[in-house]
Amino acid sequence: MKLTFILQLNISNTFKLTDMLKTYFIIVLSTASFFCKGQSNPNTEFTIRNLEQLAVKGILEADTNILKQVWAPEFMVTTPRNTIAENREAVFKNQKAGLIDYSSFERIIEKIQINENVAITMGYETFVAKHDIPEAKAGERVKRRFTNVWMNKNGQWLQIARQASLICL
Repeated sequence: MKLTFILQLNISNTFKLTDMLKTYFIIVLSTASFFCKGQSNPNTEFTIRNLEQLAVKGILEADTNILKQVWAPEFMVTTPRNTIAENREAVFKNQKAGLIDYSSFERIIEKIQINENVAITMGYETFVAKHDIPEAKAGERVKRRFTNVWMNKNGQWLQIARQASLICL
């Protein structure tokens, strides 16, 4: 019945059957790709989760070599102190100044969205600062929300941006 309809359209509107089929397949493929965007690839999600935990380890151990493996040179952060660290070196400067120095640090990912070569993670973190910092007293458990942005560059996932906000209870 559908073929008859297409043939009737073909005759009445002087469309070629092949043009109609091409158009049909373009619409089907476009619709399928639209619905697939934002859906998670299990292998990529596994990789991103592991990289997130590697970053946590690097932060806890103040290991810049680990952090250089996961943070792109252009990595920038909106900090919980309402400032912007414009690149990875600026974040390392904050770390050396003692602003990122925790006795415990945990990251809970609530959602991962993957769009082609970009992955976004969202969730919350808790940390305990070793000494007083602007957003926490030493020994106080602090909770904050985060959004991390990852990009696959030449087959390697690197974190390119981050935003973290304290949760006021």
